[in-house]
Amino acid sequence: MKSSASVSITRRLVVTVLILELLSAAALIAAITVHEWSVQLEIFDTSLVATAESLMGAVQDTEDEGDNVMLDMRGVRLAKDAVFRVEDAGDRVLGSAGEPPHLETTASGAPLFRNIRVSGRDYRFIVLNGTRIVDPGKANGGVRHSIAIIYGTPLRHVWHEVREAVRFFAIATAFLLGITAALMAWLVRKGLSPVHELAHEAERIGPGDWQFHAPESAKKTSELRPLAAALEAALARLQRSFEQQKRFTSDAAHELKTDVAIVKSSLQLLSMRKRTLDEYGQGLALSLEDIARLESTVEKMLTLAQLEQPAGSYNSSAAFQTCSLRDVIADAVHQSKPFAQLKSIEVAVEINANTDVRLPIDSRDALLLCSNILLNALQHSPDGGTVRMAVTADDDTARLTVRDQGEGISDEDRDHVFEPFYRGDPSRSRKSGGTGLGLSICKAICERAGGSIKIANDALGGAVVTVGLPAKVVASSTLSASLKAE
Repeated sequence: MKSSASVSITRRLVVTVLILELLSAAALIAAITVHEWSVQLEIFDTSLVATAESLMGAVQDTEDEGDNVMLDMRGVRLAKDAVFRVEDAGDRVLGSAGEPPHLETTASGAPLFRNIRVSGRDYRFIVLNGTRIVDPGKANGGVRHSIAIIYGTPLRHVWHEVREAVRFFAIATAFLLGITAALMAWLVRKGLSPVHELAHEAERIGPGDWQFHAPESAKKTSELRPLAAALEAALARLQRSFEQQKRFTSDAAHELKTDVAIVKSSLQLLSMRKRTLDEYGQGLALSLEDIARLESTVEKMLTLAQLEQPAGSYNSSAAFQTCSLRDVIADAVHQSKPFAQLKSIEVAVEINANTDVRLPIDSRDALLLCSNILLNALQHSPDGGTVRMAVTADDDTARLTVRDQGEGISDEDRDHVFEPFYRGDPSRSRKSGGTGLGLSICKAICERAGGSIKIANDALGGAVVTVGLPAKVVASSTLSASLKAE
């Protein structure tokens, strides 16, 4: 599998900004080119008009009897490579230079401009019509002569000015782009320094050190603050999870080693000397009990491991199953009846007779949950006491409470009671058959179903376990009374 090429955020940001600036600069230079062309052309036209008017002023009286006119070029300055022609109303050429084209004049006398290519070069011409009066002191105001002037000069000067202006702005833009690129690279690297510091801090995490403290620069950056908080929370959860797994592995190994050692000791005692058949029978019976307890511990460990797997990987068919909480409680009471009778404990169940609560979990998991909680209450209740189970429900949640009449639970034990193999109360020992996995399994079942479980002390004495589970309440015609284990 080929590794994908690395992508630099700094390079992307700098290149993106430079491309946007380059496009903006290109649009600006295009606008400047159009504007400069317009300005230079206006200046050029003003020069053409001024020269054409100078030519008009150069038309003078010939001082002859016919009152004719001539062109006196003294004092008239023409541009380099300029061409012109001055004609009177009779198409008589008064003066010319080069070969200007024949252009139509305007009746209004307003200047007319034309761009024409002459001898391979671009020229701009002006056509100016005017009137010269000879001997204005004579009768009738003198003699009027209509004069037409065609004057043109090359446009290379205009193009030269436009190119120089565009070149200046292009060089300035390139210089600014270079400065912007360097400044942007520095600013982006400086802006991303909290990311590098966060990554450096994360690289320090190892199997032996799960401590992670986001750097202050990341916490002060609003965009990185959620990421830093999420990393700290995720690593804290991972650390707790690994610590729980290590503790579970250590406790499980100790628990299994103890059970195996007991079985081994029992068998060794039997083999140390010859015994009677009754002694062998008693020894084997004790060994079988120890093996059964070992088998029970292994089964509970497997059940807990399966329940703690991701949703969908354990008992996937249960995702589409529901069970009746009423029936599950009845089965749990029935299973615990022998133990309750042994301690003369009454189990009282209170359920609404007109409704049935359906739980979206497998009936086996629900039975395991209820029987473990009930067994835990029976173990902690004194002989001749009462364990009360009550169910309340609303539209989408069911609550099961189990109260015993024992000594309650200490604050220290309450924080660890759902941990595997935890035995804070000496009464939860091998004599009572407890392995320290029952409440851990209950918690795993509740969390898998999207519910919760908690334990607290009852105000009237004893402990109360409260289970909350998603449920659907349906009407039921089945009557329910208190179930008692006598």
